[in-house]
Amino acid sequence: MTEQWNLSDVFASTDAVYAESKSLLQWSKDFRSKYEGKVAVLAPMYLHDCLSEYADGCARLCRLDSYAYLVWSTNLNDRAVCILYQDMQDMVKLCDKELAFFEVEVCKELDYRNVILSDNDDGRGKRAWLRKCLKSKPHTLSTELEQLFAEQETVVNYWLRLYNEVRAKFSIKVRGGMYNEGEMLQLYNSQDAGLRAEAEAERMKWYKQRQDLFVLIYNALLRSRRISQEWHHYTYPAQASNLSNDIDAADLNNLVNTFAAEDSPVRELAHRYHALKAKMLRRKQLPYQDRLAPYPFEEAGTRYSLKEAKELILKTFAEFSPEFAKIAQMFFDNDCIDFYPRNGKADGAYCMEMPVGVMPRVFVNFNGYVEDVDTLAHELGHAVHEYVCKKYGELGREKSCAQAETASIFAEQLVFDALLKAETDPTRRFILLAKHIEETIATTYRQIAFHRFEDMAHLERADGELSAERLQEIFKSVMDNYLGPSVDTAGVEYIWAGIHHFFEYDYYVYSYCFSCCVVNSLYEVYKSGRVTYFAEKYMKMLEKSGTQNYREALAKFGIDATSPTFWQDGMRLFEQELTELETLAEEIMTKGFR
Repeated sequence: MTEQWNLSDVFASTDAVYAESKSLLQWSKDFRSKYEGKVAVLAPMYLHDCLSEYADGCARLCRLDSYAYLVWSTNLNDRAVCILYQDMQDMVKLCDKELAFFEVEVCKELDYRNVILSDNDDGRGKRAWLRKCLKSKPHTLSTELEQLFAEQETVVNYWLRLYNEVRAKFSIKVRGGMYNEGEMLQLYNSQDAGLRAEAEAERMKWYKQRQDLFVLIYNALLRSRRISQEWHHYTYPAQASNLSNDIDAADLNNLVNTFAAEDSPVRELAHRYHALKAKMLRRKQLPYQDRLAPYPFEEAGTRYSLKEAKELILKTFAEFSPEFAKIAQMFFDNDCIDFYPRNGKADGAYCMEMPVGVMPRVFVNFNGYVEDVDTLAHELGHAVHEYVCKKYGELGREKSCAQAETASIFAEQLVFDALLKAETDPTRRFILLAKHIEETIATTYRQIAFHRFEDMAHLERADGELSAERLQEIFKSVMDNYLGPSVDTAGVEYIWAGIHHFFEYDYYVYSYCFSCCVVNSLYEVYKSGRVTYFAEKYMKMLEKSGTQNYREALAKFGIDATSPTFWQDGMRLFEQELTELETLAEEIMTKGFR
């Protein structure tokens, strides 16, 4: 196991990348010449061959696109790598332009009733892909217009590249030390409240100084998305995302209101936690940076080495499912993980999907904190999910964003539960619970706040360009809503620009909350023992995530996802954990702490 991933199995050299990109563009043109205007009249055998050839091409495009991003996100300060990344982005969009006709003809002209595909895993994957395409039929334009939108994405990618390259230069000086955004976590985990405040002040200052640039980039992206929305006849901004996630507007509104409505009992749970933390830190109001600060009695230096984190995660996975653990082990053994922060490496974490036949890659910034162990488990959950769902082929592995987050959050919950089960000391148990509750709040309440910001920005941008002041007002209002009166959000308005999901994706953030509620419901079933062979059925659910929707998947575990209280029920586990934390807090405060 090395500290950085090995990508030689993806591409051996830069020359090989450029050669493949040229070959792919030629293949795209040949595919178009061969099939354009004929998809709807192909005999079943030839339609099968056509779909197989298209799937192979998609796999090659995925390989090229993913490799470019992997290299770029770990070398943001390398000009040659940035050029390679942009070249590949441009080439992929040129290929998309050539291939645009295919999904147009599938959506608008193919009679699905006449489609005959093999009754095997590959055939089931292709059928699932066709069904998803047909859902977009009312929003599919002519081939020429879809080509135009595909090509226009190359311009959008330049805005995204600018955003990421500016953020990659993030550097602040605190007490003589220089820190990038990934390294700042160690400052926020300090017991020194003054140090935390200085770090946050410098961070806010950095974003405040660049507000005009970030506002320009975001306005450009919002306008581009609005144009696409109008031309594709979506009636509201989130509709495309909702179709992809198989969730309708009413369900999404119910989810949002569960976490953000003023009279929602679920909303008050987050406020309860922040009030408790303020009390424990002996503050009337928590400064924004202290919402994640260590508690006064938290042991300094509670850190995990990478070896310890790996052993803990794999042991926990194995206790749940030997198959799950065996697959996760492969990512360590095959150098598929990039572990540590460094100059030029982006912050955050992700799992990069790869085509059938290539191992996914895991990207983290590991500093040894409990949160980093959770994050590694989370991304490994993604990786295992990506690995097993390839059973249904390149087209059949495509799943909704909301389903994609399920395995990752479940894996995180497993690791937390193992840590909690082993801990009997009330103080250390309190710390574990508090850290986990903060992670859950970040996954649910915080993401719904981000969704509300995104939604308001989209809607107001339709009437004209948004000012920096207005974006700041919107962001502060949604943060106040979820944090509650026990957190002082002065200065928080500037850091909306640090939420890369707003820039890189469109209506993705609610997927985290969606999946957390799903996982909480699943985990309650798992803990109850009501479903026999739960782990085996869970692995099957992951395999089929590209071929069945979340309602069908949950029904097999006795969970009714159509219930009007489904989202509220999904937070029962969180409420139980919060109640235990409050009990432990009383015990700790009764004994007294310094």
